[in-house]
Amino acid sequence: MKILNSPKSAILAGTVLILASETLAQGADSSSGGSLLWVFLVGLIVALAIGAVVTWKFNQKDAERENQGQSGDKESASSNPGERASDSSPSRRGSSKQAEEARMNESLNGANPSLQGIDLDDVKVKMEKIRFERLPINRIEELRSPRPFTALPPGEEEELLKALEESDVEFVEDEEVRDAALDVLAGSRTRNSVDAIAQMAIYDISATLRSKAVGILADIDHESVFESVILSCADPSREVRAAGAKALFKLSFNRTDAWLRLFECEDTYRISQAAKAAIEADFVGRSLERLVHKDVAYASEALALIALLIKAGETDELLDYLVRGEKRDVKLALLRVFRIVESEEVVGKLKEIAETGGISEEIIEEVRKLTENGAPAPA
Repeated sequence: MKILNSPKSAILAGTVLILASETLAQGADSSSGGSLLWVFLVGLIVALAIGAVVTWKFNQKDAERENQGQSGDKESASSNPGERASDSSPSRRGSSKQAEEARMNESLNGANPSLQGIDLDDVKVKMEKIRFERLPINRIEELRSPRPFTALPPGEEEELLKALEESDVEFVEDEEVRDAALDVLAGSRTRNSVDAIAQMAIYDISATLRSKAVGILADIDHESVFESVILSCADPSREVRAAGAKALFKLSFNRTDAWLRLFECEDTYRISQAAKAAIEADFVGRSLERLVHKDVAYASEALALIALLIKAGETDELLDYLVRGEKRDVKLALLRVFRIVESEEVVGKLKEIAETGGISEEIIEEVRKLTENGAPAPA
């Protein structure tokens, strides 16, 4: 029987036996024989019934106390989350961590109710557009005129005039004589001495003298030396190219103005030579990247150089980037340059690119806008 499964049940059973004994004793005093047995059975039944009722009452009270204790534990746990965490078993802590990871995965996969209805890809595209619109290149509406600079004075010293003659490779074959003349020219910061040094940097047959002349031009650090330094960066000799790159780094004047002066030059040969030198020296790739630079100085210089390439007709590398380039911002910035620097040749090639395809719909749409008369620059 279930009433014997606890100390309380044993006590109740003992009580029942005592009651039964008392009933039996009372029955023995009052009667004999069969009546005694009947009285005993009736007393036993009554005692068992009383014991059953009492047991049921005790079990009901125990259940109520257990329910109250469980609800109290829950309230305590909710009011003291830190204490509950410290008392949690490792398995329970592990379950909580797994539940948290599941919630994070739901958020990332779009299952989070707070993110439902939001196109994350669309948000990303809009943020990229906003970031691009804030770049300095989008604040440049046209090519500005280069700022003027102070020209060097002419030199008329007799020693200088003699050095000018001896520096010309067409008249002096002796390299040592030309080298000595170069030293004299280096000590005279004049217009004609710079012109003579620039000629040696480009045309002297000795790579050593060309390299030395480029270094002297960098030391002079005047706006008039820029074109010769650019040409030296595409020299056949590695020694001269290295000297040109070093010289370009040392120049302290505004290179944007220097590129713009070349752009405004009416000498198509000089423009073509400078553009080809920039391509051979790998300036184009770096300039494309700098179009989207956050520093307006870098973006302006890149714009000036690319404008020179467009004017010279050297646009293959630029157009190739529109098709094969990876960076969306650079493509949009390049299209903006094409809008600023108008070129019928470029417009014709852009139409071919749009018809051929192979580029994103966004770029095709911007190309179509650009090729229309009066279309705004992409932004």
